[in-house]
Amino acid sequence: MYPLIHALGASVLFACASAQTPPGTSPATNNPLTVNYGSTEVTPGIQLERMETSTIPTFAYQPSSPSQTYTLLMIDLSIPSSRVDPSALSPEQLPLAPGVSANRTTRLHFWQAGLTFSANGTLVNTTEPVAYYNGPMPPAGDIPHDYVFYLFVQEEGFAPPAEESPFNVDNVNEESSNRSSFDVRRFAEGEGVGELVAANYIVVQNPGAGGSMSSGMAGPTATGGAAAPPSPSPFTGSAGQLGRQSVLGLTVLGSVMAFWG
Repeated sequence: MYPLIHALGASVLFACASAQTPPGTSPATNNPLTVNYGSTEVTPGIQLERMETSTIPTFAYQPSSPSQTYTLLMIDLSIPSSRVDPSALSPEQLPLAPGVSANRTTRLHFWQAGLTFSANGTLVNTTEPVAYYNGPMPPAGDIPHDYVFYLFVQEEGFAPPAEESPFNVDNVNEESSNRSSFDVRRFAEGEGVGELVAANYIVVQNPGAGGSMSSGMAGPTATGGAAAPPSPSPFTGSAGQLGRQSVLGLTVLGSVMAFWG
């Protein structure tokens, strides 16, 4: 009996150790996506401070095919459903997307399509983000929030959201409510979206008192503030917040927008 118990216990520990997505959530994978916030390497479920996550992390993945293209999402699965106003959402966002548990929904924090990886696993970006990076900013006093990075194969036929979609590049970056209720399960079943090949996730909590917070929404811009044209360059995940900073020859401008999630 004891060897059996030991074996079962080892299996449970292995499953917990290898899970790259929060337990009980879908889609799920055990394949690791390398994510680093500065010098901090993300292990599944690591708890980080909000300030540690204010700028885009770096990503790496060893692809099976160097010619494969990918799309990357960052989703908060822990938004309190009670704090989302359905009247402010479009039909595409209803009913509310399922979150990490009952009475929890989702929020889109980052979406980058058209990614490739070099031979050494470095992520290479050739397009502007669909949704610019918003750092974690959970409501004050709420439970710890799970922020999941999903890496999907991007197949032929993939197209960014249509003009009328709240997740269209123009809409999602202009109005905070357009990031609410992003259904990653529905996304995974969409045209041109292939296998979930890797993932990772962090946990962030806001224990302080207060209401809405603000967070950087960053992306590459020209020095004068206009959007810089897409150009192939190593994607380090760098982003500016509350100012400009030079990254890989680009100047990025961080703008501020009030939201929580």
